[in-house]
Amino acid sequence: MKRLQLLATALLATVLLTPAADAQDVKGKNFLNAASGLGTFGLSGTGGLPITASLEHGFTDKISAGGYVGFVQRKFAHDWKYTYFVIGARGSYHFNELLNVTNEKLDVYGGASLYYRGYKLKYGDDELNDLYKSSGGTVGLALHAAARYMFKDNLGAYAELGYGVSPLQLGVSL
Repeated sequence: MKRLQLLATALLATVLLTPAADAQDVKGKNFLNAASGLGTFGLSGTGGLPITASLEHGFTDKISAGGYVGFVQRKFAHDWKYTYFVIGARGSYHFNELLNVTNEKLDVYGGASLYYRGYKLKYGDDELNDLYKSSGGTVGLALHAAARYMFKDNLGAYAELGYGVSPLQLGVSL
């Protein structure tokens, strides 16, 4: 519940503090994306609801950069719990001018990220002291391709393909 309250507060603050602009006007604009994933990577592919968020700032009219987090957790039975998470830095190139996109509400972008992905696995019963725990992680590079459509100055929807917690993410963009 605390995570949901923190996310809601961050979303509201971004809506109130982000200057209004068209989607093609990237310079000086902040993009806060919150989504749910469709499908998952790793052992978590057996279920769970992936949650992702990213924040990017437009440094030029075509380049933005920021951070990304993703999380999914799955309980297989009363004694199995698997958590998979990704955190990283990312950069995007906005292709509207290159692709001759004239709709100012549409933003077509793609980019790369440097990430850390980790997992935690817990099996057993704490009360019986019959507990197995495992965790680990790796660092890697990933690519993403996406499109964002702004319905209003500070509210839009986006779809993103690429590596993270989920291969496809659908959500809101503020």
